[in-house]
Amino acid sequence: MSKNKDTSSNETRKLDNKTSIYFSISWLELEVLKILTKSQTSVYKGEMINRLRSKYPEISNKPESSFYAIFDRLEEDNLVALSEIKGEGYKKFLSITEGGKFELKKAINWGISTIFEGMIDELISVLNDFCVGVMGCLKEYDFGIISPNNPEFLVPERCNACVQPTDENLYHRFNIQMPFAKDALVPFYQNIKAQPDNIPLKANYLQRVLSVLSLGLLEENHSNSLITEVYRILETEGKAAFIEIVEFESYLFESLSKLTHGFDLFIPKKVTASLTQFSPSILKKKVAAVFGEENIEILDMREFVFVLATKR
Repeated sequence: MSKNKDTSSNETRKLDNKTSIYFSISWLELEVLKILTKSQTSVYKGEMINRLRSKYPEISNKPESSFYAIFDRLEEDNLVALSEIKGEGYKKFLSITEGGKFELKKAINWGISTIFEGMIDELISVLNDFCVGVMGCLKEYDFGIISPNNPEFLVPERCNACVQPTDENLYHRFNIQMPFAKDALVPFYQNIKAQPDNIPLKANYLQRVLSVLSLGLLEENHSNSLITEVYRILETEGKAAFIEIVEFESYLFESLSKLTHGFDLFIPKKVTASLTQFSPSILKKKVAAVFGEENIEILDMREFVFVLATKR
């Protein structure tokens, strides 16, 4: 009975990777694939066990036979290959196959999408509270959003809920599109295209500016120029909020950049610049260089960071 069950499981695991729509691989097997991907050479079985035990103390007492069973399953599924190295006796070394790379790529992509789908409700809620409670955004304020222009994310829900534009006030609310923006309209905003160093609005014009995931899409000199332009178009005591992505563990971020070319729900698929990560302290320092450190407040959301700057 047990043997038939194992056989059935193996058959399930051997489905064509290109057509499979689910994962039949454990987290520990994925960790083996990740280690092999990052390693420059094949890894000796015993060394792999030592690495796994060292990284995850909770499995330090797991018997070696259990690890060998994992290696065997990965080999049976053609996700890893075993080989001998001349001069190393009968030692067996592990290396990742193309099938293993595909499985790891698929799993990381799924993991990243799950992270962001899980946090989007919280992000929108915080963004709404931030705009109204912290920035003091009311419908009579002149308000500008600088964004890559995804209307599903970049316009806070309360903007659409509380602002009923008329012909008189419609053009006092702006969505300022950077060069990489999609050609999409954001409701209740005048959509204008701009360069980071040249926003076509007069100085001291806006009372509030919200910049969402824009600095990270710009090269260093352009992102600095954008902050300077935001300062110019704000009136005295006007507020600007810069919202950016916080640093991720490097292998996740690298996979994200390579696999999705941007976050599906947040920014366009194709951008003209690489996506930059910010630590809260680095982003704060970057904005403070223009607004002055005494005029900066910060809100750390783990995956995102909000920096609030007041022009004085």
